[in-house]
Amino acid sequence: MLRKTFLVIFAFLVFYFSDLPPNYAAFEEKGAGARPMGMAGAFTGVADDVNAIYWNPAGLAVVEELEAMGMTTRLFGLKDLTYYLFGGVIPNKKIGAFGLSYSQFGCSEYRESLTIFSSGQSLGSDVYFGFNVKIMSIKIKGASINSEYGRASAFGVDVGALADIGSKFRLGVMAVNLNSPRLGSCSENLAQMIKVGASFRLFSDYTTSLDLQLPMSLVMVEPEIRAGFEVILNRNFTLRIGVQNDPTRFTGGFGLCWKIFKFDYAFLSHPFLSSQHLFSFSLHLGNRTIEN
Repeated sequence: MLRKTFLVIFAFLVFYFSDLPPNYAAFEEKGAGARPMGMAGAFTGVADDVNAIYWNPAGLAVVEELEAMGMTTRLFGLKDLTYYLFGGVIPNKKIGAFGLSYSQFGCSEYRESLTIFSSGQSLGSDVYFGFNVKIMSIKIKGASINSEYGRASAFGVDVGALADIGSKFRLGVMAVNLNSPRLGSCSENLAQMIKVGASFRLFSDYTTSLDLQLPMSLVMVEPEIRAGFEVILNRNFTLRIGVQNDPTRFTGGFGLCWKIFKFDYAFLSHPFLSSQHLFSFSLHLGNRTIEN
């Protein structure tokens, strides 16, 4: 009963705020974490590590250990499109998990920065809820002081839900920029998206995932489809592959784990532009969930 009630409330909030046409400006999705990107970003229904801050904050509630992660990449291999990210999560048995992330994209002439404060909570009955509060800032070097595009900021809110259905199936949903944020006096909303994902684990070491992504709008458009697969070959080595339709591309990657250290790599193809390489390094500090 609790699960059904929560999902109904969540759906109402999403569609209540989604009656605007899709507009796009800065801060379009760039992805986060080599592990999710190696699975083509089909991570909304997985969301079981520090990367949940970006992909579905409800997943923070299932993280059982302190985690910290750093990532770097160059979009399409271009130096001026350097993108890096740092994040961490602290789980707490009594009040849920909390996460913090900071990312920066661009060069000295154009720079985007994003700070995310996250929380994930268990609602019982294997249902989890999470939210992000985001500070998004943009700076264009050389713009005049009075220019509305010289420097601007916006606050964004994401909400997510996650439900374990049995021991093998997990369903996730996330609404991005639910509050229709705008940069300064710009007339366009930042990108608003609905993500629905599912993951299935026939065996504990094999994860298959599928994501559908749609802009928050009453206008019907073809969804972006992403599918990923991860297999843990042994305690130290993991392989990943993925595919998506917009743009049409293939992804792949691997993970190396040694004690508390983990290195992840992802490769992203592109039908027209250069391929992209992502590198993540993370620390997993054992089962150190805070009790109080």
